Amino acid sequence: MPDSTTPEDHLADSSADFISHRNPARQEDTPEDWVLSESASAETLPEPELDDAGRAEVAAFRSNLDVEVLDEDSVWLADDEDRIGDESRAPRRLIQPRVSTRPPGPGIPEAIAWMMGVMIIHFIGGLVAGAVIMTGEIFRLAETGTMPPEEMARTVVTSLPRLIETYFLELIVVEMLVFLVAAVLATRLRLGARTSHLLGIRPLAVNHFLLITAVSIPISLMCGGFHQMTTAAWDQWFAHLPGMSVFDEMDVNETIKPLGESAPIGLLLLAIAVAPAIGEEVIFRGIIGRGLVARHGVVAGVIMTSLMFAAVHMHPAHVVALLPLAFFIHLVYLTTRSILAPMLLHLLNNSLAVVLLKVSATMPGLEEASEPDMPAYVLLISAGLVGIVGWTLWRSRVQYRTEDGSLWNPGYMTVEIPPESAGAMLAHARCPDELYRGVVGMAGAYSLVFIVILVLMLTGHVPA
Repeated sequence: MPDSTTPEDHLADSSADFISHRNPARQEDTPEDWVLSESASAETLPEPELDDAGRAEVAAFRSNLDVEVLDEDSVWLADDEDRIGDESRAPRRLIQPRVSTRPPGPGIPEAIAWMMGVMIIHFIGGLVAGAVIMTGEIFRLAETGTMPPEEMARTVVTSLPRLIETYFLELIVVEMLVFLVAAVLATRLRLGARTSHLLGIRPLAVNHFLLITAVSIPISLMCGGFHQMTTAAWDQWFAHLPGMSVFDEMDVNETIKPLGESAPIGLLLLAIAVAPAIGEEVIFRGIIGRGLVARHGVVAGVIMTSLMFAAVHMHPAHVVALLPLAFFIHLVYLTTRSILAPMLLHLLNNSLAVVLLKVSATMPGLEEASEPDMPAYVLLISAGLVGIVGWTLWRSRVQYRTEDGSLWNPGYMTVEIPPESAGAMLAHARCPDELYRGVVGMAGAYSLVFIVILVLMLTGHVPA
């Protein structure tokens, strides 16, 4: 059901009225008026006289209010002039409301269900694609008119492995499109009418766009080198164990390699770059990450989200190798507070993989270009640039500030756009321009060197 426990539905800041019983001697509503005596409890307080609208507002407020009585830091308050200075009276304790709405979901159980749902949707997408391919083959055989229906069905079933191999690209495209549509619809149903605000769908700042673009090649090279290390460890220590061969059949990188020779690059980009960048980001960062970070904090929430994101890629070596990318993508989301940022980085990373796949499949002598041997110094330089860019993104992170200059805070960590009633304006943390320009320059130059070397290899000026 749609997430209805958001700040805009209840409170936009950390201020609130105090639960109390009135001091009849006072004529104005002040914090001193709203107190609870030593012997009273919240349950014994008389209800104020309210109209229907007032009672509805109080009920809505209480449904998301966690009231705490301060035992250690009791506050002296004066009921009237006689009480002032009278230290013989016992201190009254102030009701301290923690005025933050319940953190949004999903929690851990629901997050795991979403992760399993992603796998199920991919499976259903494959079934849909297979059904489409088989239906097309049945119509083709029916046009000949030389085969009875029973024999036609047997022929199609027995030829299914050949059909999958022949129409493998179409199968992948249909599967990913089913996943994309399902992910967008599920996100809309879960978050409700304010999906765009809760996800943070807003334009990226130019400096953040350039930082993400500049770091896309260094982080791809870093993850590529890390993947080589995890694959080598898998092959040496685990691949020979009983039952481990099933994971090799789930290796996405090996599965899509045959597509490099014949598949149009446009369809490859659609299936491997565009659809995952949108569908996986709205599910893992937009829904799962939103709930886990809000409920368990940034560190624990990002770790759990990244583990779930990596786990759906199945092969253990691939899962471990994806973790640095998953952490960085979530950092990009938290610092920019726009879902377009992780989508952009995800898109650029996968697009580079598609380009290298086409290069390795179509150019003689470049069979290993999709996963080249990564020298240690390249891995270290790439990791260093990724760290510097991540730090710069944090230094220039997006914030929302209210009119008095304070940070807008709904009571939990979030990237959502504040409601208009909060009066919060978008701002950026102070980051020196020299730092920003230097980091973009270093990462951009490094990426340019990689592109030039790749072009020289393609044109035969540099040996592969």
